[in-house]
Amino acid sequence: MTAGPQRRDENVIAFRPRNAEPERPLPMPDPDPEEDRRRVRSNLAALVFAGLLVIVGLYLVRVLAEKSRLEDCLMSGRTNCAPIQTLPRTD
Repeated sequence: MTAGPQRRDENVIAFRPRNAEPERPLPMPDPDPEEDRRRVRSNLAALVFAGLLVIVGLYLVRVLAEKSRLEDCLMSGRTNCAPIQTLPRTD
């Protein structure tokens, strides 16, 4: 009795015999301490870089929002949008 086309196609697509054993995973190589140190160093550098990008981004958002408020005030025709700060008189 022969297998139907469905069964034969499964074996061809899987590229393995019907009764083949599943592949065993390869053993993991011993970790290299120098490679681990390099990986940790590069991860920390990436974290610091990402943190700096976030800080610079937040600063830019704050400055641009302030400039936008000033521009909106000036466009509405007001004259006291950016008050000048003066030092107190000392006599």
